[in-house]
Amino acid sequence: MNDQNKKQNDDLRSQRSRQRRIGDQLRRMYDEVVMEPVPDEFLKLLDDADIAAESSSRKDSQESKG
Repeated sequence: MNDQNKKQNDDLRSQRSRQRRIGDQLRRMYDEVVMEPVPDEFLKLLDDADIAAESSSRKDSQESKG
């Protein structure tokens, strides 16, 4: 193996190692976030969005029958 091939292989190993470390850190961060409770304000926003979607769906349904 010549020096250029050795350097390319070393670069690939180094890049894979960095990607693996980044992936591990992202997984740890994600796991921590998943375990956090959902804020009440956000739950209310989701409920309000569901209610608005249901209301809009009913209105569209009534207009198409109309």
